[in-house]
Amino acid sequence: MSEGMDEAFLYFATLLLVFARVVGFFVQTPIYGSNHINDKILVGLSVCMALIIYPNVPLPKALPGGPAILFLLIFTQVVVGLVMGYVSFLIMAAAQFGGEMLDIQMGLSSAAASDPSSKGTINLIRRLKFYIAMIFYMMVNGHHALIECLAKSFDIIPLTGFKFSPELNMELIRLTGQVFYIGVQIGLPVMGALFMVQIALGVMAKVAPQMNVFMLSFPLNILVGLSMLVTALPIFIKVLEGLFAQCNDWVMIVLELMAQRQ
Repeated sequence: MSEGMDEAFLYFATLLLVFARVVGFFVQTPIYGSNHINDKILVGLSVCMALIIYPNVPLPKALPGGPAILFLLIFTQVVVGLVMGYVSFLIMAAAQFGGEMLDIQMGLSSAAASDPSSKGTINLIRRLKFYIAMIFYMMVNGHHALIECLAKSFDIIPLTGFKFSPELNMELIRLTGQVFYIGVQIGLPVMGALFMVQIALGVMAKVAPQMNVFMLSFPLNILVGLSMLVTALPIFIKVLEGLFAQCNDWVMIVLELMAQRQ
């Protein structure tokens, strides 16, 4: 009887650990972690996904005894899911950062509007870039590829095996730095055009001092910025296509680093 109870507890604890990793993953990932999805729906989706993945998860031979150890294992699985979700969201963060820079350069930083995805107010171009990236992400089935990475993670990182390492920390720092590099790439065509506009306005201010160049710059920046934004949209899509192809590779690299052994 005791052996049967121990076996039942092992199955239940394994399912609980799988659910913990899935929840941590869904909370942070693009699309699934968006505030457009109700929390109750997210929990229900996590339960369904955990039940689907659970039969294919290698069962641990035994779990360390004690509720404190089990709680620690649950916490580590949530951390694994959060790290995976964080890495997968970096491309979206880069798109938002690129849009934020354009808002500042075009003078639209004060024209903030409510955004349901962040439950706050964000600027217009930043929101536009984010939604374009989100739509294109679903068009290339990035959200399905993330589910595949989640399923593979249980083969790479066992439920009782996980560790942080200096290599993992450095990789997370490097990937976070890619947000700024990619954001500049995304906003560079429009920022370059606006820079040329500022040079032209500076020359006009010297040639014709009687002109109110300051007031002229506001509509001109918006006109040139929006025109270049539409013109550079294919470049933005092309950059996103390459980045989304790399995103899953980033997740797998981080998983391998978390699975390292001493």
